Amino acid sequence: MDLFADHGTEVPVPDGAFYMMLPVDSDDQAWCEGAIEEAHVATVPGSAFGTPGYARLSYAASEKRLREGVERLADTGYL
Repeated sequence: MDLFADHGTEVPVPDGAFYMMLPVDSDDQAWCEGAIEEAHVATVPGSAFGTPGYARLSYAASEKRLREGVERLADTGYL
């Protein structure tokens, strides 16, 4: 969460599991498609979980990989 905050993106604190919901454009499907195509970061549209305008991310990875993913999203304008 601190990595996102460092890029000016506030995310809700997750309640459980190992997923977080990242606020994105209202067209979360298009945002997720762009994130995988341009930043090479896989996400799932929040609308698939009843939360449009968000992207679901798993943080069940190494800290190194998580940092890399956040940096890719930032470098390609997704944060």
